[in-house]
This record gives sequence, structure tokens and C-alpha cells, in this order.
Amino acid sequence: MKKLRITSKILGILVLTGLFACSDGSSEIDSKGKASVSMTDARVDAENVNSVNLSISEVRATANGETRTVATFDSPKSFNLMAYQNGETYFLGQGDLEAGTYEDLRFIISGESDSYIEFKDGSRETLEIPSGTSSGYKVNGTFEVAANTTSELVADVDLRKALVVTGNGEYKLRPKARLVDISTTGTIEGTVNGSMESGKQYVVYAYSEGTFSASEENEPAEGKTRYEGSVNSAVVAEDGSYTLAFMEEGDYEIIVASYENTDDDEDLEFLGRVESDLMIDGSLFNKISVDADATVIVNIALK
Repeated sequence: MKKLRITSKILGILVLTGLFACSDGSSEIDSKGKASVSMTDARVDAENVNSVNLSISEVRATANGETRTVATFDSPKSFNLMAYQNGETYFLGQGDLEAGTYEDLRFIISGESDSYIEFKDGSRETLEIPSGTSSGYKVNGTFEVAANTTSELVADVDLRKALVVTGNGEYKLRPKARLVDISTTGTIEGTVNGSMESGKQYVVYAYSEGTFSASEENEPAEGKTRYEGSVNSAVVAEDGSYTLAFMEEGDYEIIVASYENTDDDEDLEFLGRVESDLMIDGSLFNKISVDADATVIVNIALK
């Protein structure tokens, strides 16, 4: 009987060991989630730019200084970023990541001459993306990956701020993009009406409450743009409509500016800020509150 009891204890230990082993294995599997990655754009100031084309071979993410691969493409993903505005996105892909907090995404460019700008006359210029083929085009923004879930991420490049011409005439893509988790964002949209003049372009800018400074309307330094501090921007369409997509939860101010090609060159000239009133359901507001997964209708009356 004593021998039998010892055997039973051994069997019990083996069974428990097996259970713990299974538990550890499941824990490893459960510690991973997925990241789904897309890209979008706002606008560019140059009238003569027909397309801004990116060619991406890999997407990486950084956590605690360690870079991890999200997705690798057998053939580079090549697309015109300008074609994805007003909430439209280009889906790059998705991949598994360890659950945890991440600091940025990095888009590895397939080749130094693979990304380029095409102008309306058919000519092309290589788009300079510093370290693009090595460490990648970096988009800062903290995001979480939870076990057994998919985090849907959008990199808003906003070519209005990111695309600049350097002193030597090269076209450069600056690391000015923002990264958001779609689940934390909402949308501001509506119609602009009032004293809009024919031939002028009107642009709506969104600022986090209290961050706008009139100094941003001064002539920008070389390699920079006006309204650098804005979170998002949108060109007002011919019918007066506008859309500010992927706005993170919070309170925002709205600024409207006008532009016009006054000297028949290839760029729109800045005319100035246009005074305006913000209307929600017929009432005046000074700020706009955005909630996740919600759309706020804000009509703008120009004065």
C-alpha cells in the first residue's frame, strides 16, 4: 500500500506539471495581439503636385527601445498618398505583436528612388526620406496592443506639414506625421458658408484647445510651414463641405484660412485667417468637444 501511495503522488505531480506546462504555453499565445496599419493624408499647398508616391517594404514598431516587425511585404506596397484624404485610408497590412505599449511605427522605404513626387506636367522628383531605407520613416505616437485583440492604427502623414522643399531644391518628407488608434478617435465635419470668394481656397485647421498662436501665421522659416501646431487640416470642397477625420478625444479650436494663386506660379499664396463663427445645432461655440467613435457636425459661418 505504501508503494501505491508513492506512485499516486508521483502521478499527481506529473499531472500538475503537465497542467502548468499547458498553462504556460497558453500564456505565451495569449500574450500576443495584432496591429492593423493604414495611412492617410490631409493636403498639400502646391497646385502643381499631381501625386506623392510612397513605396514601403516593411512596417516596424518600437517598444522600450526594441524594434519589432509588424508586417513585411514580398512586393513593396506602392501608392499615391494624396489619394487618401477626408477619412479615406490606404491599408498596408497587419501582423502579430507582443501585448504591451508601443512608442512609434516605422515605415521602411523599399529604395531611395522608389518614392517620388509626380507633377501635373508629368515630370518627377525623388522624394527624400532621411533614413527611410534603414531605420524607416518614423511616426511617433503611443499605442497599446492587448492580448487576443486587434489595434487599428492610422498614420496621418499630413503632407501640408510633412512635405517641404529644402534650400537646395530637394523635396523632403519630414517626420511630422501623427499616429492614432482609431478606437480613440472621432470626426469633425460640416459645411463652411458665408463670404467665400471665387478663385480662393479655404482650409480648416483644428488645434487642441489653447494651443493656437497667431505667430504661426507669420512667414515660416525655411523647411517649415504655417500652422505647424495644428492637429489636422482639411480643404473646403466646392460645395462648402469639410471633414477632419481621426480626431482623438478632446477639445479643439477651429481656424479658417484662405489661399489664392496671386502670381501665377505653382504655389498658393497665404492671404490670411478668416474670422468665423462655429455653429452646432444652431448655437454658437468657441470650442469643439470630440468623443471616440462619434461625429460632431460643426457648421462654420465666415464673417
